[in-house]
Amino acid sequence: MNAVLVVDAGVDVDSVVRSANAKLDDPQRIRRALVWPEAELPRTDGTRKLKRAAIRDWVVSGAQALVRAKSDDPIAALIAKYSGRTDISPATTIEELGLSSLDRVELMVALEDAFHTHLDEGAFAGARDLQALRAVVEHAAVSEAPPPEPVDFPTWNRSWLARTIRHASLATWILPIGRLFAWLHVEGREHLDAVRGPVIFAANHQSHMDTPVILMALPPRWRYRTSTAMAKEFFKAHFFPEQYGRTAWFTNSLNYYLAALFFNAFPLPQREAGARQTLQYIGDILAHDSSVLIFPEGKRSDAGEVGRFMPGVGMIAARLGVAVVPVRIDGLDKVLHHTWHMARPGRVRIAFGKPLHLTGDDYEALAKQVEDAVRNLD
Repeated sequence: MNAVLVVDAGVDVDSVVRSANAKLDDPQRIRRALVWPEAELPRTDGTRKLKRAAIRDWVVSGAQALVRAKSDDPIAALIAKYSGRTDISPATTIEELGLSSLDRVELMVALEDAFHTHLDEGAFAGARDLQALRAVVEHAAVSEAPPPEPVDFPTWNRSWLARTIRHASLATWILPIGRLFAWLHVEGREHLDAVRGPVIFAANHQSHMDTPVILMALPPRWRYRTSTAMAKEFFKAHFFPEQYGRTAWFTNSLNYYLAALFFNAFPLPQREAGARQTLQYIGDILAHDSSVLIFPEGKRSDAGEVGRFMPGVGMIAARLGVAVVPVRIDGLDKVLHHTWHMARPGRVRIAFGKPLHLTGDDYEALAKQVEDAVRNLD
């Protein structure tokens, strides 16, 4: 969650955020905090209601203007740009910046571009504060040997045997079971008729059923050639078995392999090393004529609302030169809410929008284009 704060002079914003987060559940915690530059937030003259549109515009554009003031320090400027924070110090921790997985990909690639180097992802992910992150960048700038890649992403789920099992399973039991619960109404499939080649499907996120329902809505030529991004941290017991018991490791690993097999899923790191490799992996998927399904909000909604799209979707699309198809999901939170353990039958609407071709390096603005396109499919 983002927060815009009004604070007195000398107040430690990081302490305020830590104190608030200690009282909030994880989905409600503040991931990004911005300090409003005036004594109070803007309000209407009559009713004194908050001018939410003005605040949002400031977050998108005004904060970026403040970032430009830090241009004399390129590392600080980039960190401020991708975290939305300008009140940072060397002791500010990476966790307090609230960077999502795609934010981290974007920041890391931007740092590599700015300093013409190749960062060690393990060291980048392990940096606890901005001082440590600066040391990682400076070390990479003078190092001649490329750092080792931290993650070995699977390719077995794209073999002919895995594809055969996946196609048969989706057609005979996975999607038919899904149709018993999600009574589907699909709009906009005509936008896919003229598209040739792989795309990025960018959808709002409501439920664990999002992926199978979108696959149900896709024509067969797209359905069986789409890979899904999944949170790596959801499978921590699989990737870090030494931190868990044998039962937890077995159950979590089984879920990981089943997701990779049946949905051609791949892990998208949020808090661990491997973010850049994931970007490379996506490029490899697209190069093999398969599309990618991604949920740029980074979390499931509580009441079906569309949240802010992280800028990484703009970076991926622009850097890889691939079209983005906006996808709107409505009603699935009432079929299987993310807090439920069992689905309930209900009506679900899936709408596909016109493909977007994103260019440029203002990834925040590009992501906003995708977000607006999804919102406009209501």
